[in-house]
Amino acid sequence: MLQAFYTGLSGLNSYSKNLDNVSNNIANMNTAGYRGMDSFYQALGGDSDKPGLGAQISGLGYRFSVGDIRQTGNDFDLAITGTGFFALLDGEKVFYTRTGQFEFDQNNVLVDKNTGFKVAGIDSNGQLSEINLLSYQAIKPTATTKLSLTGNLSPLDDVHQISSAKMINSLGEEVDLSIKFTNEKATFPNQWKVEILDDKGIVLHSDSVKFGPDGTPEVGSGSFIFNLADSSGNTTPIDITVGTIGDFSAVTQTSATGVDSNVTLHAVDGKGVGQLVKRSFDPQGRVTLNYSNGDKVTPFTIAMVDFDDISTLSIESGTVFKASDLESRVLGKAGEGRFKQLATSSIEMSNVDLSQEFADMLVIQRGYQASSRILNVANQMIEQLYENTRGR
Repeated sequence: MLQAFYTGLSGLNSYSKNLDNVSNNIANMNTAGYRGMDSFYQALGGDSDKPGLGAQISGLGYRFSVGDIRQTGNDFDLAITGTGFFALLDGEKVFYTRTGQFEFDQNNVLVDKNTGFKVAGIDSNGQLSEINLLSYQAIKPTATTKLSLTGNLSPLDDVHQISSAKMINSLGEEVDLSIKFTNEKATFPNQWKVEILDDKGIVLHSDSVKFGPDGTPEVGSGSFIFNLADSSGNTTPIDITVGTIGDFSAVTQTSATGVDSNVTLHAVDGKGVGQLVKRSFDPQGRVTLNYSNGDKVTPFTIAMVDFDDISTLSIESGTVFKASDLESRVLGKAGEGRFKQLATSSIEMSNVDLSQEFADMLVIQRGYQASSRILNVANQMIEQLYENTRGR
């Protein structure tokens, strides 16, 4: 009879712990990346000849279904839309989470907002590594190597000048030059002198272009090389294309424009030093860096991790898990293999189902009442036994 007390108490204790778990699920229903937990019961003692000794909580199970995806507008938020986890590095330790709330710290390292752990990327060897943008705050310049022109030189015109032709030297310095065309019809019919001048009007290079009967440059006459100098004394050769024979999309010589010429720059390559102006992620988890000179690079990719045996994961704290066995760990990238693409500027909310939690609370309440009833009945029976044996 006394065993009934212990059996009832074990039930009260188990249901109380389960209620704590359900309460925690409900409290975290709006926590990003939270995984709902279920309590599992286990019978105490007992065999084929003896009754059991009650029940206890044997452990917790985690729900790894996908929660609702909520847009945040934050460039550093990412949501996993399928299976998998983000990897977090804390020294030599590796943890796992589905909470994609990230930021770059003062050292330009990508970290998890909630824990401060470093967010792992996956390198070319398929290994986990930190994502550090310290060496990506600026991008090297690209010197100008080609320049092309378009338009028409009127044979009735004497001089035509392009007042601004901006080029980039080997140091990334922007040099604003001008290009002057002088009609040499008095001495060389259908030929124009081409001069490259600096901002003071000093001629840096001089060449000529001769046009054929069709109005396009003759063979060997439509292009030349100009060496652009920088402040350190180095030069970069620039291929300047005026036109080619039979190409009416480049520079021509006709009277179609009357007395006035209208030659302009068609294309100039080269870019100056680019400063990092924006950092973001794409659906493949690539870290996208945009620079002030228009360049864009993706030097890092956020690692995705999954486990063939999900039971190896246990909670470390909050929404962070640790793995007891790495044999079943699979590393990869979003959008490849088993991993789906990520939702950018979004977070995954908890996967707690409120209706399920309320249903569990009702079951817990009934179980708690039944266990309490066992204690009450056992107490009444002992009192009755005591009354029946009093005075004997």
